Amino acid sequence: MQQFQQIQEPDCFVCACGFFCQYIKEKEMEQHIDSCPVYSAYSEFMKYIERKDIQNANEDQLRIMKAEAKVYVSRLEMMLMIYSQQQQPMLQKAPSQTVLCEKCKKQFEANSDFDKVWYLENCSHIICKICMLNICKEDFLTKKSNVTCVCGERFKDEEVKQILGRDLYEQLTEKLNLSLQNIIECCHCKERFCFQKGNIEEKIQDQNGKLVQGEQLKHYIENRFKCSKCHTEQCKNCMSIPYHTNMTCEEYKINKAAVKCRLCEQPTEIQKNQPEALQKICSQQECQNRAKNLCTLKLACGHFCQGLKNTPCLPCLNEKCAKDQNEDDYCNICFTEGLKSQPCVQTTCGHIFHEDCLRQKLEAKWNGPRIVFNFMKCPLCNKFLDIQVPHFKKSIEQGQILLKEVQEMCLQRLKLEEKEKDKELLDPTHQFFQKPLDYAMHIYCYYLCFKCKKPYFGGLKNCQQAADQDPKVEFKQEDLVCTKCCPLLTLEDKCNKHGVDYIDFKCRHCCSIALWWCHGTTHYCDPCHRNIKTNMTKPCPGPGKCPLGIPHKPNGEEMSLGCSLCRAERLKAK
Repeated sequence: MQQFQQIQEPDCFVCACGFFCQYIKEKEMEQHIDSCPVYSAYSEFMKYIERKDIQNANEDQLRIMKAEAKVYVSRLEMMLMIYSQQQQPMLQKAPSQTVLCEKCKKQFEANSDFDKVWYLENCSHIICKICMLNICKEDFLTKKSNVTCVCGERFKDEEVKQILGRDLYEQLTEKLNLSLQNIIECCHCKERFCFQKGNIEEKIQDQNGKLVQGEQLKHYIENRFKCSKCHTEQCKNCMSIPYHTNMTCEEYKINKAAVKCRLCEQPTEIQKNQPEALQKICSQQECQNRAKNLCTLKLACGHFCQGLKNTPCLPCLNEKCAKDQNEDDYCNICFTEGLKSQPCVQTTCGHIFHEDCLRQKLEAKWNGPRIVFNFMKCPLCNKFLDIQVPHFKKSIEQGQILLKEVQEMCLQRLKLEEKEKDKELLDPTHQFFQKPLDYAMHIYCYYLCFKCKKPYFGGLKNCQQAADQDPKVEFKQEDLVCTKCCPLLTLEDKCNKHGVDYIDFKCRHCCSIALWWCHGTTHYCDPCHRNIKTNMTKPCPGPGKCPLGIPHKPNGEEMSLGCSLCRAERLKAK
């Protein structure tokens, strides 16, 4: 023991037998402890192990002791790691009393922020614990557990374990083992299946229509997969959802970390001379134009409003706050861009759309010749639109006035044509039972006169459907002319009692009274209408043989026959 006292050094391991070595030389210590009987005689821990009598233990007991030993070793490693952190020489020697994270470049106080940073043993760099956790999460699978510092030096396994924590470390280790066996687990539904590479000859395009080539195509083939159960597209390597088409994992990582335009998500620079809400708008003209109408207010949650400038703020569309629609959802009018790509408005029914898309929808009204009012309805719930934004007020009011006019005309015609007793209105099982307005709006077609901009009757709906299906029937807006504005109508044709709404016309193609007024331009009798696709103008048989019994214009031309209601009244009087 006298020899032991003489050679004892503060940084050395010293055995009672006289052996000594530095503490950091763990292998030498292990070899000596394993072979030295003197150490076993003095060490309380070794005496405890000897008392376990492992040579006479059965298999189950040995497994229990092995598990206990592993837990004990794990705890020792953790305590050593904590002790190592508390003895960081870099922190103690920092003359400015501040240290810089090598990853995020954030400064920390050497004393007060001691527990927020990590001193790496292999490379002596300092990284904050938040960055350490992110590095470990991102690199564990992609680099097959070889997590590295920004300088390229590998982290110690103990460091990775402590940063990730026991549960997360075990989860990632399991995923890594599965990956090495070519078995992947869906990040969304946890379904496991064997991975199959894609076809290298397949032509892949990204969301912008750009062809994927080179390293990006190779990465796509080797890492992109779609879960067979939940159909979620993701990356096998970095586990991102959805898969980052036309980018490798490293490129995606860089792109993800870059400052992106708030509207188009393209990398940009922060514009410090702009209001905070507009600082992350790129220089593209389209984004600049959209930003002019974008709200600059910040919501209570801390996210910026995606609404229109000088209007009430929208609910937050950030995925962390949104309940129904979020900023990544497509606009349900254009279906080409997410809601975050431009200023939005909210209808009173609670749905959100691009302001520009909604404005264009209301201005365009209907596509074909027939007046339909779908343009006034919400694409999601089919309720009539009501938007509390001043510049939408005029469009909505105009639509409501037109709707009221058409509804009144439909009900009036339903009554005059005595269709109020149609079976559709009397049958309790029918969708139009006791709904005369809905029924009239369903069966009648109305058009907007090109000249006076007023709605006018244009026949029955099934007539227009036949015309819509006929490729020969062309729609020209200038052909849509009401009876009042029709150049064929003379003063003599107009009825002093009923006006011009019930004027009869002869069939354009034969000598019969027209029953059909199609696509706002042509009158047909029933036989000619049934053969609308193969119609040929028939010659008049001449005086005495003509079914009309009156002189008329040559077939092929439009002609008025006078008021049908007056003619009906005359027939009743007789």
